[in-house]
Amino acid sequence: MKTIKGICIKKRNFDKFKKVADLIYFDGPLLSHYVTNKGDNYLFYWIDQDDTNNRWMFIRTDYDNIQKYTNKKQTLRNVLSSPLDDIVYTVDIDEEGNHHNFQAHSIEDLPEDYLPTEDSYYEFEPEDVNKENLSINERQETRLVPQGLCSGTVVTFSDCLQFVRNLRTNSLIAQ
Repeated sequence: MKTIKGICIKKRNFDKFKKVADLIYFDGPLLSHYVTNKGDNYLFYWIDQDDTNNRWMFIRTDYDNIQKYTNKKQTLRNVLSSPLDDIVYTVDIDEEGNHHNFQAHSIEDLPEDYLPTEDSYYEFEPEDVNKENLSINERQETRLVPQGLCSGTVVTFSDCLQFVRNLRTNSLIAQ
């Protein structure tokens, strides 16, 4: 794998990341949408491998950018080149799932061949949608997932509120 100029970060707790969907999948995930317990959206993009590790780049983005990408209004290159905090992260993950070589970079420090092509519009079907991991408060009265991401069901903020009220009524949530 290529050496990339960056700042080494000792440790990162990836337990707070919950997978929403694999947006590109071919013999394994190549692009995945994750959300943190704080509601931050991240895209993880596979970029390289060697005999023991897979290298992933990931960025913090907003749900609107993910929707624009999956609705073919924005390229993956554009999304990955415009992280919310201007930081691109990379991490090497071994066969046992252990994380190594966690670094922070400027997008300019990544090799050109680590980035998608200029015309990298979305043309795949997402896998393994987990709507429960989406951040509800970001999408009041809007679709939680892009059209075609699931069976066409639209879940609004109002529907979610009604669901929580029903749970409370049935004493599943402490009041």
